[in-house]
Order: sequence, then C-alpha cells, then structure tokens
Amino acid sequence: MQIYNIEITLSLLFFMLIIVIIITITNYNYPLYNLSILYIYAEQNDDDDDDDKEKEEKDTKIDKEEKQEHTKDRDKDKDKKDNDKKKKSESYHIDPAYRSFFPIKRIVIPKVYETKADGQTYRFNINNPNGKVQVDKTDKSNIFTQQNLDGSWRIDYGRPRIDIHTKDAGILPDKVDRLNNLSKGKIQSWNFSELKEIGYWYKPSDWKNIEVTLIFKLLDSSRSKGDEHAISIVTRSISHSQLDNEYKKSDDEPKFFCGGSSYHNNLSNEGKVRMKKEQFHIDYEWERYNDIDNLSVGNIYNKIIGFKAIVYNLNDTAVKLETWVDTENGGKGPYKKVHELIDDGNWGDNMKLCGAETDGQAITWGSPIVIIKANDFKFDIYDIKIREIVPPSSI
Repeated sequence: MQIYNIEITLSLLFFMLIIVIIITITNYNYPLYNLSILYIYAEQNDDDDDDDKEKEEKDTKIDKEEKQEHTKDRDKDKDKKDNDKKKKSESYHIDPAYRSFFPIKRIVIPKVYETKADGQTYRFNINNPNGKVQVDKTDKSNIFTQQNLDGSWRIDYGRPRIDIHTKDAGILPDKVDRLNNLSKGKIQSWNFSELKEIGYWYKPSDWKNIEVTLIFKLLDSSRSKGDEHAISIVTRSISHSQLDNEYKKSDDEPKFFCGGSSYHNNLSNEGKVRMKKEQFHIDYEWERYNDIDNLSVGNIYNKIIGFKAIVYNLNDTAVKLETWVDTENGGKGPYKKVHELIDDGNWGDNMKLCGAETDGQAITWGSPIVIIKANDFKFDIYDIKIREIVPPSSI
C-alpha cells in the first residue's frame, strides 16, 4: 500500500512538472531582435581559406598557371563572402508585409488639450506611411526610404515635405490649377478678408485648432549654425506651388501664392525653438533664435524626441502658438511648454497684398493640410498624431 501511494505521488509530481514546462514555454516573451529578421544566411566557413592554403602547399602537381587561377577564384569567393556579410548588415529593415508578425507597441501620447468631438484626426500608419488615405509621398525618394527594426521610418537628406490631409479632404494636389477645379469641392477663396469670414480654405472640417505631435530621432544634419537647419510643423496653409513673383497680374487669375500663408513651429538642429509666419509664398516673418532668451531644449541628436505644435484661435482676430517638448522619455511625456507666441493681427507687413484687412492680419481660418518640413535633416519618424482640439480660450 505504501509503495502504491509513492507511485501515485510521483505520478502527480511528474504531471505537475509537465504543466509547468508547458506554461513556461507558451508564456515566454521572445525578444524582438531575435525574431525581427526574416532572412537566413548560409555563410562560408571561416576556416575555408586556411584549408585552401594548406591544400595549395601540399598539392605539388598543380602548375603555376593553375595556382594563379585558383587564387583568383579564392579571392572572388572571399569578395562574395564579404559582400554577403555587407548585405546582411544592411538588410535590417522589415518588409511591411511581415510587420503583422512583429507588432510594434504604440505608446500612449499624452494630450495637452481636450480633443474636439467629431474633429478630424490622423495617426501615423507604422505599417504603410504612404497609405494614400491621408498621406501620399510616393513621388519623393527621400521620404520613408526604409523601415527600421524598431518600426520607425527613415527620412533621408534633402528638403522633405510630408503633407498630411484630413480624412474628409483626402489627398489634395499641390497644383493651383487642379485645386481650383476639385471634383469634391473647391477652395473657398484666395482672399484673406474673405477667408477670415468663411473660416476655412476647403471645408468646414478643415483643421483649425489643432495639436500636432511628432516623435522623431535626429540622426544627422548639416550641423551648421544658422536659421535654416530646422524641422518645422506647418499649419493653416493650402498650397506652396506658386511664388509671388510668378503671379501674372490679370483680372481673372487668383493670387495662388496666397495659399502659402501659414504658421511654423520650428525646432533647430541645435535644439532651439522659434515661431515663423509665412504671409504668403514666399514672404516670411520670424523670430530670431538669438533674440529669444533661454529657449533651448539641449542636444537633440540620436535620441527620441517628442515635439508638439499647438495652434488655436483666441478669438476671431488673434491666434496663439505653443511649442511643447519631451526630450527625456521618448515622446511618452511629460511634455513641457518651452515657447508660446500670440499673433494679435500685428505680426507682418505685407498681407494686404492678399486682401487682408491689415498688413499683419492673423491667419484665423482652417486648413485641410499639416506639413512636416525639414531642411538638411536625416531622421527617423516614430509617430505622428494630429487632433482637432477644444481651445482653452473657449472653456
């Protein structure tokens, strides 16, 4: 009887051990970097060269010419192996078709202001940024050049311009003749006084009071000092395809260059912040970095930065711009407000050229487009989020 009880006890212990092993295997979280690459490389053994050398020394029947040919073939094999290794090291992106097997966890981006009910939104498509729903930059070779292991997308050198549209507008052309003949609506006006009364460029659903969050990592830039090397979040414009000096002054042609009026929240490669106002394309008013005391967020190279541009109307004649950053926690927050500016209708000297009431009239009307713009930056984009907000001035 005692032996029988011992057998039962051992059987139960064995059964429990099997259960523990199964639970451990099914709940083990494999590191992403062990699973990310979907390539298998068959590499030549490093000892092959030594074996070939030993064989050459022992093989006395091979004449001089055959030895030379053998050496050439061996060198070719070595070059091929080096190239294969190089390709292996460079092939670190994941084909978006396989992304579902390696899901990237999105962070929760903290909000500064309340989201407007039924307002237009956008969230970066980490599987296919060029989804042709709200973004289409397939004609730009320096945008979204590859996807990195961590899910971010590389933006190469140049002057990248990433246009993001409201869902309601869809992908709008940046050609003024086509903008004036849209099948699903039309640009309301190119006159600033009329736009102030209408309240939007294209549709009532245009982004007006918005909070834009860009999470990125700056890898390299021209690293020169000055005003031009910056990343900008551009709001409230409709078109930047015609310069003011290209305008043919005729009675029946709208001033399409007025479509470039916009606000820019800037973050330079030196970590400095400022605001710019584009009165029209191309005529800027801007703050000088050196005139803004202590407005630096420090070094921004090679670390994930959260950068918020917030733009909202204070009333029907004034607009407030705010810049918030997170340089410590990869965009997860907390965000800190580092700069703000109020355009009260006196910022500028030439907006009457586009029919404004004053030369510094505030840009109070909405737009269906937000632009991520950089000059001479090489960077990775981790996330972008755009929300229509309830401006604090209305609460």
